Amino acid sequence: MTAFAVRLAAKIREHSPLCVGVDPSAAVLAACKLPDSAEGAAEFGKRVLQAADFRIGCLKPQSAFFERFGSSGLRALEEVTALARSRDVPVLLDGKRGDIDSTGAAYGEAYFSDRSTLRVDAATSHAYLGFAALESFLEVALRGDGGVFVVVRSSNPEGRELQLAKLPGGESVALSLCRQITARNRRMGEGLGPIGAVVGATCEDAAEIVAALPQSFILAPGVGAQGATIADVARRMPAARGRVLPNVSRAILANGGAPDQIGAAIRALQEQARELL
Repeated sequence: MTAFAVRLAAKIREHSPLCVGVDPSAAVLAACKLPDSAEGAAEFGKRVLQAADFRIGCLKPQSAFFERFGSSGLRALEEVTALARSRDVPVLLDGKRGDIDSTGAAYGEAYFSDRSTLRVDAATSHAYLGFAALESFLEVALRGDGGVFVVVRSSNPEGRELQLAKLPGGESVALSLCRQITARNRRMGEGLGPIGAVVGATCEDAAEIVAALPQSFILAPGVGAQGATIADVARRMPAARGRVLPNVSRAILANGGAPDQIGAAIRALQEQARELL
């Protein structure tokens, strides 16, 4: 396994595979009695980490909810990310970046360079410009011992038509991405590789998709507010036990927005997520 895969696998074993999302929307900040500002977003991220006592397998800040505040929001994101990583919590930045050549490499430098103020452990990406076009982004991530999660089958219904469209050979777009991701991971060696995939927990074809990604970690959004449960993840992704990360964001506020309430919700969800090991 690569360095990123080893680190993430260890954290999954230590704390459960639950991936805790930090999505400081206006509604979430209001529920936590925090101001709808960059300062409120930073405080929410810190509250989540502290409520969980930093015992999280993976933290996933949604970049958009920080970026909406402009440069101050990016500073808040940097602050939350730096705090998490200083306490050995892996950070998976959800920004779904995808571009070509020099611009792809520049995105990689933003997230995986030692000189970056927004250094993370992994980031989400999309392959709409073609999986091969991600190579410069992947190369920078791999040099920095980072990981990349490529969107393969998203949990939103609008993605179905494009992702399940058939290529000339009869293969779906999603399965084509699976094949290319697996081939790229195999170039890195045996076992789990640094290129993961995003596969929605609400997708009825998730089992087939995950089975075609034997060397990838799977990020499974859609648990909680979008209707799926952790039990659904186990049922729909049986081949991914030990490497699937159910992502929960809004559901960490199920008990309320106070620190002790968030902590209790995270611990309960982690207990459920351990069934996926």
